[in-house]
Amino acid sequence: MAEHAVVVNVSRYRPAPGRRDDLLQAMSRMAERASGAQGCFGAQACTSDRDHDTLIAISRWESQKSLDAFAGTAASATEREHLEGLLGGPADRENLTPV
Repeated sequence: MAEHAVVVNVSRYRPAPGRRDDLLQAMSRMAERASGAQGCFGAQACTSDRDHDTLIAISRWESQKSLDAFAGTAASATEREHLEGLLGGPADRENLTPV
């Protein structure tokens, strides 16, 4: 598999009050599972030097189909539901396409 990502997924999460550590743990578990998924070059949970209240998940994919397959699993749906219970507002997700 080539190491060139066609899709870079970036998701920003604001934790609910007192839930930052729980959210970070849940995001780290999801990133670890994504990193082992077919077509994923890697995933990680991050903090931002510009917005200390927001946690950011980044993953790199060989195709939109690979990302969709991962996102469409029952395990991903369960993880998204769990994450939503830890958020102080809606998640902000975007897919970047390298040029």
